[in-house]
Amino acid sequence: MTKPGRETTVGWALFLWDGRIGRRIFILGTLFWMMTNAAVIAFVTGSDDISPGSFSLFLTTASLSLLSLLMLGTKRLHDIGMPGMASILLVLPAFSLILFLVLCVWPPAEDDNRYCPGTDMRSS
Repeated sequence: MTKPGRETTVGWALFLWDGRIGRRIFILGTLFWMMTNAAVIAFVTGSDDISPGSFSLFLTTASLSLLSLLMLGTKRLHDIGMPGMASILLVLPAFSLILFLVLCVWPPAEDDNRYCPGTDMRSS
């Protein structure tokens, strides 16, 4: 399993680069940010005028979700044995949906790879 001090946590899954995650955590993390962004957009657009505070809330949430999506994508790419730099394609509109679907269905590498010993684990 994991080594002491290297627990798999929500903070690690959403905001750190190291290790590997499986399809389930990747999909759940992406759905979390989709729901959070939808709620913030509904809140911001629900009022008659957009205040600076609500606009900054939108920018903060959008920035955090973008950063987290890159980290989720990096760990998922590590899980299938590919370099994490390909997660940049998740930001480009022409490739984002295709890469997202590929990451959702591509099976993980069966054995250990150079990124981490197993799925849903942090590197040592």
